[in-house]
Amino acid sequence: MSIEQDLQETVSFLQDFIDQVDLGLSVESLCDDDFEALVRDDRTVLNWLGMHGHYLHEDSFHLGFRLVSELQIDGAMLGVYASSDGKLHIFLIESLVRDERHHPLNGRLTTLVVIAATYFLALREESVGAYVVQPHEDLIQHYEQFGFEATTGENVAMYASYEALQEAQERIMSELLN
Repeated sequence: MSIEQDLQETVSFLQDFIDQVDLGLSVESLCDDDFEALVRDDRTVLNWLGMHGHYLHEDSFHLGFRLVSELQIDGAMLGVYASSDGKLHIFLIESLVRDERHHPLNGRLTTLVVIAATYFLALREESVGAYVVQPHEDLIQHYEQFGFEATTGENVAMYASYEALQEAQERIMSELLN
């Protein structure tokens, strides 16, 4: 299967999960209009425009979340899967509803991204793990809850093996579905 097919299967799986826990959200891979909307959105903090090349990459892995009844994206992630080393490199994860306490995506974006990343990696035979590239320092402890650990070296990143992500996903699913 191609990366695009695996991305679409991942989106379908994640949407089924979201529907099962009744969050009232929809998830899709980003289209060009979505990406442009993120670049222009006043609520974004991250440099989506600077990551345009990653969005256009043939191995791009990207998701957009919105309320079922809305067109506006409320959260998104962007990464690239490197089949040469079996790692998903997540460059951007951004909630655009961080100030809206009662929004169903608030506080859940990383959880949904971990579920999607774990499922996607399970579809790729050569997968070994995922990086969060240049995580915001305020979110390092948050990412640690999902199995990510800081790497050493000059490039700031956090890494979680496929097994660590699986353990986190099992814990998440157990908490959400029970």
